[in-house]
Amino acid sequence: MSTREDIVSHLVKLLKAMNSPKLGKVVRDPIVVDELPKTAFPAVYVETTNEDIEDVTMQKLRRGVIDVEVVVIVGGKSRDTQRNVVVEGIEKALMADRTVGDNAKDISLARVEAVAVGESAPYASLRMVFNVEHHYTIT
Repeated sequence: MSTREDIVSHLVKLLKAMNSPKLGKVVRDPIVVDELPKTAFPAVYVETTNEDIEDVTMQKLRRGVIDVEVVVIVGGKSRDTQRNVVVEGIEKALMADRTVGDNAKDISLARVEAVAVGESAPYASLRMVFNVEHHYTIT
């Protein structure tokens, strides 16, 4: 697997292991909310998006900073409270392993954004964007 995929796979593993709060569904692909049972909430999907890359040495060592998006979808009453609880839980879970299973140099939460596309009661969602710094060698 690539370093990028190892990073995201480890993040998914950490999210699936969360107990406070327990996530209903954690996947790599976008979720169709209307197809989910109530037990799947809060639901989360994880995607890599942008990456800034720079040369570190002339010997092909590179530094990348990947944006990893964790999209959270909640359903039911007290949607804003649910989102806040899930954001705090995810941040704690992912910050507990700053090297992402020894696949990265560091991870940090860059921002939390509202997601308005297709959002309607009883659902609400948000996007957490993590920056993951990693080093790799090109061959």
